[in-house]
Amino acid sequence: MQQNNLTSAPGDNEKIISYQQLRMFIGLIGLFLPVAVVTGCYLFGAKEYSWQHSISHYYYSRMHIVFVCSLCVLGGFLITYRGKPDNIWESRVSNIAGYCAFGIASFPTQFDGFQPPQNGANQYIQLLQDINNFWGSVHFAFAGVLFTCFVLFCLYFFQKPDEVYTGTEQVKFLRRKRIYKICGWGILFSIIMIAVFSFIIKTKEGILAYSTFIFETTSLWFFGTAWLIKGSVALKNVPVLKNMIRSLR
Repeated sequence: MQQNNLTSAPGDNEKIISYQQLRMFIGLIGLFLPVAVVTGCYLFGAKEYSWQHSISHYYYSRMHIVFVCSLCVLGGFLITYRGKPDNIWESRVSNIAGYCAFGIASFPTQFDGFQPPQNGANQYIQLLQDINNFWGSVHFAFAGVLFTCFVLFCLYFFQKPDEVYTGTEQVKFLRRKRIYKICGWGILFSIIMIAVFSFIIKTKEGILAYSTFIFETTSLWFFGTAWLIKGSVALKNVPVLKNMIRSLR
């Protein structure tokens, strides 16, 4: 019979629950950040200018605080996350991802591309000195490393079980593994598409002008989904949600 680690001593039990909840909080930030910045700008009166060419451009918008705080909270959670005790590299990669999240918040993208309404209703930040190409590249590098870390989690670290599974639990774990793989390859595809539209196609008209925002969003949604599922064991005893995740947990 499978041994359930949640039957450990009370102190260990509390650590395991918080460990799973931390995974869920990381996933929720990834899912809601793109929605929050667009919705917030719309509510502040930006209307059609609620959409920016990239999520990073919301640094200059009225959602500046939400954008920066979300990245800082995400960075803090990732640095706090320790992973499985027998895999020190999971903790190290998580630390790198956390520092990159802080880097994205600290080194904004170039202002060029930000779309403020003519009345300036949506612009919150006006820098005294424009971000040059070098610092814009630093921002881009932090984002690239962060998304690469997301891929590593989905395609490598999350492919390893947290404990020994047998029977039905093994079947459920294999289902989760497939979802993690889909999320990992989805993030990788999104990264490639961002690079293609940023450096090769460079479309400036129509919906593809927002390709960076679109593929940053898909990447964050894949990332958020993977982390939510990874931490979903914390939802097994929640009456409203336990039936929804029964096939996975």
